[in-house]
Amino acid sequence: MRMGVMQSLVPDGAFESLPLPEEEMDVPAGIDSDMVESIDRERLPLRRWPAAVAELYRQEVIDRLYREEHFLFLLGLLLCMATIAVDLIVNPDMLEEGAILRVVAVAPLTLAGLIAGARGWTQALAFCVGAAPIAFIAVIVHLALQLPPDLAPRYLLATILVVGIANMMLPYSLRGLVIFDASAIIVATGVIALHGSEFLMLYADTVVVFALAAAGTLPVAGRFERLRQHNFLLNLRARIFSRELLKANHSLQLLSETDPLTGIANRRCFERHFETEIVAPGEHGRAHDLIGLMMIDLDHFKAFNDTHGHQSGDYCLKLVASALQDIFDEAGGIVARYGGEEFVGAVRKREAAKIRAIAEDVRQTVAATLTPVCEIDRSLVTASVGVGVAPAAIMLPREELLEMADAALYSGKNEGRNKVVIVEAEGAFIPPRPAD
Repeated sequence: MRMGVMQSLVPDGAFESLPLPEEEMDVPAGIDSDMVESIDRERLPLRRWPAAVAELYRQEVIDRLYREEHFLFLLGLLLCMATIAVDLIVNPDMLEEGAILRVVAVAPLTLAGLIAGARGWTQALAFCVGAAPIAFIAVIVHLALQLPPDLAPRYLLATILVVGIANMMLPYSLRGLVIFDASAIIVATGVIALHGSEFLMLYADTVVVFALAAAGTLPVAGRFERLRQHNFLLNLRARIFSRELLKANHSLQLLSETDPLTGIANRRCFERHFETEIVAPGEHGRAHDLIGLMMIDLDHFKAFNDTHGHQSGDYCLKLVASALQDIFDEAGGIVARYGGEEFVGAVRKREAAKIRAIAEDVRQTVAATLTPVCEIDRSLVTASVGVGVAPAAIMLPREELLEMADAALYSGKNEGRNKVVIVEAEGAFIPPRPAD
């Protein structure tokens, strides 16, 4: 349990529960809102984007591929099977052959794509998503060539439908769609050529129409791609703004819970962490533990200020705060500046003797704080420590523990200062104070 804000300004501090905004928002360092806005405003092509932003977008495209793979394969299978009904209407004699070809050509690619998606094989998945409709186009072209010349061109129009749908639906870049369309045209032309050169001459105009239709849908697909990039950049800017807002809130919380002079926690921070780290420490605490709350007051500090000046007084407070932070960090406790020359600390221990030992360590450490600095043999500053101790199980409110510690503190002041006085709640056994 660590709480000191002086340490919390570096790793391992009090605000470990606050996530770092960069990690939380998943935006790499170096990408800012001005950079993203400039890309969007100037409509830069992807190849001119900064490398970090372009890589984020490529990852977004890959994520979209995985999100939509099942839908794309299902849509392809439904379209593929639905055209069997067309075979039945146009030429029942090719119904069986058409069904077999669809299963043999399309189903393996669909299955391979689903397996690739499940195993995270991105390149294989991207290939299968495009190869399955191209295989379907090959089947359509082959079946069309079984029909009379007056029916075949109309049947071949189905290839235009497949390419048009693919250009709108496939999660490819514009360059990827160009490769897909070119591959589809080459495969369709190759299937026609396999049936003989006379078929190639007969259906050359159909191939040209097919190519023009594919090319005609590319500008629309490019527009869709640009809209996707625009939406990505808008979302990225929103994530950056959220990151900056988290950073600002993080800084504000640090400021609101930090004592500006000493750099350790302030009273507000202490109250919050007392409940989370001392009263309810989770798996590290035990029901029969004792909670010790300490009020630490520097003796005759006003006189020290008047004698040595306020700058020396501030320096003294900083040294004391740093020393207390080390003690309570080592003890697994929390400490804060309570106000003026008062500090407050809390620990949770199984034995009251350990709480007393920590309080004595505080007293002795404060007494020795300025000795090496001023090179003198006597203590310039001492501290009175009042401790309120209560069993954790009784859930004594913090205010009551503070009252107990405060009463103990003033008892120590009345006894001559530079003392540790402990007040215990019912059920807390406190060993006697060792002889001075």
